[in-house]
Amino acid sequence: MPQVIPGRVFLDTSVVNFWMDHGQEITEGSAPPEGLPQSDVQDILALYSIYMTAQRAAWQLAISPHTYHELLNTNEPNRRYYLENWFFEIWDYWQEIIRNNDGLPSFNEAERTRVDLLSSGALDPLPDLADRILLLDAIVYRCGLFCTRDRRTIIKQRDDLAHISVPIVTPAEWWEKIAPYASLWW
Repeated sequence: MPQVIPGRVFLDTSVVNFWMDHGQEITEGSAPPEGLPQSDVQDILALYSIYMTAQRAAWQLAISPHTYHELLNTNEPNRRYYLENWFFEIWDYWQEIIRNNDGLPSFNEAERTRVDLLSSGALDPLPDLADRILLLDAIVYRCGLFCTRDRRTIIKQRDDLAHISVPIVTPAEWWEKIAPYASLWW
């Protein structure tokens, strides 16, 4: 059975933060800083490859108002300022997709689905309510993947969440899924 290439991917707050921290490496292909953990280097290289492929592929990157809420909890004011600006770049892009896609519910229309899924207990393996809400938004907006770097909780619990409709992956795992097809665009 051929693999389905995910057309819409939800970026967890951890990926939004990481992309801002390593924007030069991800968008320009600069060498990752020395001394980074191997998982960080793999995610930088994966996001760079995804970014380069996306220049021609029509992928949609999704985020939610809850992403913004999490970014605003950043304690350091200067970092919060840059994260907020980065969020609005992605947010404007995502809002344009929503406006031009009649098949996607508005945030208000999706609220009932969120409430039903949250109260069903399907996401109870995640200890953090904020993580559950972000994953709910990925489900509501029919994302093909939920991309996270949160290995401590979300990745650790993903086997217990295998029943949900959105696979949970790291950036490196996302790239593994699309790398065989990247030459179609890149």
